[in-house]
Amino acid sequence: MTRTYLFQPWSHGVGFGYIGRALTIATELRAAGHRCVFACDAAEGLVARSGFEIATQRGAHSRAVPDMGRRQGSYVSISDLDTAFAIAGYYHRHRVLEDVRSDLETLDEVRPDAVVVDMQPTAAIAARSRGIPLISVGDSDFFRSTDNSWMPWIDGGATVRPYPSCVPAFNAAIEQVGGPTVEHVCDLLRGDLTLVASTPELEAGQEPLPTGDDIRFIGPVFWDPPWTTVADDLRGFGEGRRKVYITLGHGGKSTADQLKPILEACDDPGIAVFLSHGFRGDHAPALPGNVRAGVFTGISAPIGWSDLVVNHGGYSTVLTSLQQGKPQVVIPFMSEQEANGVLFVEGNDAGFVLRRTEPATGNAHYTHRLRYSGLSADGGYDAGEWRLAVEEALGDPRFALGAARAADRMRPWIEGRSFPDLFDRFHGGRLPSAALSTPLEA
Repeated sequence: MTRTYLFQPWSHGVGFGYIGRALTIATELRAAGHRCVFACDAAEGLVARSGFEIATQRGAHSRAVPDMGRRQGSYVSISDLDTAFAIAGYYHRHRVLEDVRSDLETLDEVRPDAVVVDMQPTAAIAARSRGIPLISVGDSDFFRSTDNSWMPWIDGGATVRPYPSCVPAFNAAIEQVGGPTVEHVCDLLRGDLTLVASTPELEAGQEPLPTGDDIRFIGPVFWDPPWTTVADDLRGFGEGRRKVYITLGHGGKSTADQLKPILEACDDPGIAVFLSHGFRGDHAPALPGNVRAGVFTGISAPIGWSDLVVNHGGYSTVLTSLQQGKPQVVIPFMSEQEANGVLFVEGNDAGFVLRRTEPATGNAHYTHRLRYSGLSADGGYDAGEWRLAVEEALGDPRFALGAARAADRMRPWIEGRSFPDLFDRFHGGRLPSAALSTPLEA
């Protein structure tokens, strides 16, 4: 049976992981004969270039523009999902209702059999109000309602949220269009089927996730652009040398000055470097002779090529590096990225976070601590800090062993995974129980 799926990933000034994850799932569904329509695209046209249908663009959330503006280069503290929604203006009732109405118009246009959201709350509200099945995909921290869940190292009694809660505004919109009100913003993302892009082993030691037969782990989901040639570009490069892959994401959060010390630290004849510029290569510093670079290349081939992954802590990059058993050094530019490094990389002894935040005294909520040089008010680093990091990460075998162990634990959750089969079983009411604790059957 052919079905129509409407994909509505989060698109408010963030990275490409949400749209990329949706593209991976949609590609499998399309290959199985289903119609997949997207309600948004990135400014760079990733959805259009991948050949998917795009609904009429409606509202401010129809196009992702992942630049930080004046905050580029600064550490952005987002304490939890509520704060992330507030940054999009969702503590204003008129803004929520405006986007919900846009999403309702898109539902009328597409007439889907199910809506697939990835952190997009107004699309979830619209789907529920029309009684359309809702499939929700997300990082594990989308579904945790604990205080400071994106900054778990900050005391739960403290708050770094500069905005009011979005719950009253969401509930006001829900009351106008119909559907159940919520106690916490996480409740908005609990779908009829909720897919957590992680594994139970990765979540060990954290606050438990909600339970129920409607929520299950599916393992990491990442996307590579179908047009990338990076695997061919890297073939044979760096043979006989230590290989380092550097990616700071799409390029909209970090600056050239922050990339330069990392490249200087790796300017060594015994090291080969591949750098992913993201979409901001025109602002990159001059490259040493041992560096090759590419624009938005995808991550699986460069990670597979490397001995060490230096990255920003993006969810897809961190989990894909673990999946391929590669040690990491994480330099976060947002609190969620730091949490990914602390919980997933350091939690598996697969590397470390170079720059950590910790509670501060006085008016500041936190300060930075670099791994080697200690406290830093602004979190700035130099090439000397990075030389020590690269030497430690490549020289200590426990990080490679920890990454390899993580890869072994993750493998059963990925092998045999089929999104068309999973969605078919959802529509047929045949999902197994104990969904959180067992991998998908092949």
